[in-house]
Amino acid sequence: MAPLSDDEWADLAAHELPKTSDPVVQKYLESRRALMAEEQKHRSDHSFRQALSPIAKKACEIVSRIRGEERGASRSTDLKGTTKSWQVIRRLPKGALLRANPLRLVDLDHLLSIIMKTPGLHICCLDGDLASKERRRDGALSIRFRGKTESDSCSPWTNEYKSGTFIPISKAADHFPDGGGTGFLEWLKGRCRIETLGVGSEILGGIIYYEPIWRAFLQRLMTNLVDDGIRWFELRLSFRLAYYREGLEIPDPDYDHMFQVIGEEVANFQAAGPGTEFWGLRVIWSTMRDQDPRSTIEDADNCLATKLAWPDLVAGYDIAPSGAPGRPLADLLPELFWFRKQCALEGIQIPFFLSAADGGSGDDATTDGNLFDALLLGSRRIGNALSLSRHPRLVEAVRDKRILIEACLGPTATGTVRQILPALLAQGVTCALCDDDSGVLHEPGPDDAFRMTNTFWRALQECDDIDLATLGSLAENSVRWAAFEDQNAEAWARDIRAASVGAGIKAARLQEWAVEWERFCLWVVTEYGDAYDDNIHDETSSAE
Repeated sequence: MAPLSDDEWADLAAHELPKTSDPVVQKYLESRRALMAEEQKHRSDHSFRQALSPIAKKACEIVSRIRGEERGASRSTDLKGTTKSWQVIRRLPKGALLRANPLRLVDLDHLLSIIMKTPGLHICCLDGDLASKERRRDGALSIRFRGKTESDSCSPWTNEYKSGTFIPISKAADHFPDGGGTGFLEWLKGRCRIETLGVGSEILGGIIYYEPIWRAFLQRLMTNLVDDGIRWFELRLSFRLAYYREGLEIPDPDYDHMFQVIGEEVANFQAAGPGTEFWGLRVIWSTMRDQDPRSTIEDADNCLATKLAWPDLVAGYDIAPSGAPGRPLADLLPELFWFRKQCALEGIQIPFFLSAADGGSGDDATTDGNLFDALLLGSRRIGNALSLSRHPRLVEAVRDKRILIEACLGPTATGTVRQILPALLAQGVTCALCDDDSGVLHEPGPDDAFRMTNTFWRALQECDDIDLATLGSLAENSVRWAAFEDQNAEAWARDIRAASVGAGIKAARLQEWAVEWERFCLWVVTEYGDAYDDNIHDETSSAE
């Protein structure tokens, strides 16, 4: 067919080509809008979005415009703290942090300053000396309290050093070959940031679970959480771990004193200053998946004993990935059923908050199987459910049972942000943002203290389907699915359904969060409204 001449095209366009205003096109567009609106009703953030106040709606529009303005500009980690969107998300009330590896929350600069001030801390290399740059990069380090120093100890930076000999950390720092004390701190920080959980956690775990540092770590952690907009925290402690009381070289046989310290430090923090805004902290006991059945049972028994001693601090139980191939949930069924039976015999509530991660095997079948098992075992929340969207029946079951998905967006999880999380939200799956990328310990940058700000900001920047209203919904979900108190399955489901109109602690916390959200939205409108909407000033004034 020959191309249309100009006259033929003009005649066709004038008399035959339907116009947008024609009834047939308008009817199509109406059907299109209706279909899209119907789909929006199935999103998990639909109810939250429908309930937005006029000021909150305007704040969401402003933030979307800010994001659009910043698109195309540099997204360098060094520049993000200067952007308007970062400043907005920095002030966003983020509710609760429901899943986080404590080693990822270490403020390294603060920790290192505490280490250098703590009496009796020593460092050693377990597999040789640290004389060369290669050995300083790869040597197996251990930092522990020692009551006295061996008289014949040599510097670990020399070939004369005897493997396993503990040296006072201050002495090791002074003699560090690449810059003395300052160079030592930079070197140790780099070793703690190694991107393999097994290596980095051996160093950090040996440091923070010594009582004086444990206390300082908890105080700094809670301070950073409140400053980051977090009001409630459920700490995932992975057992077994070695906890040392102050001045002792032998770890405690149980965790009674460790939990006593947690209770004391939370109470101290809440007593004054910014801590008065902190709702509290509970622990999800996490047994590592790479343990044999006997060790798993012994660890679960420790959990039961600790729950009986500290009922307000132990909130739930998890089987945690270990960063190495571990046992899938199906293989752990005997231990899990034993644990559930013991809870019933003791008359205590320790619900499951299970991770569906594969434990390092990288096997999709294992991960998928863990999802099925977590659902059937009655897990109230499921972590790392990255493959859920591939299973329509599971998605339906998760929605029907009101199970929250803990979406953990690590520094390298761009695919998660752009694909998996939006897909789950679009299918009506309730999610909350968490910080438990167990494969990476620390993301370099000056914002380590604002980890959840970084997580929320990345979600906003890297996916068009996520806006401020979605982030608000995710934050509210974290409060709604938080384990503020012990509840049986019936009471848990009741309070999830009732949300802010209920009568318990959860309803009160949701009401408090809603007030924070409205104040935040008003701040956004006041701070940025004039620059992004000429009509915003009058609306703000009338709302006040």
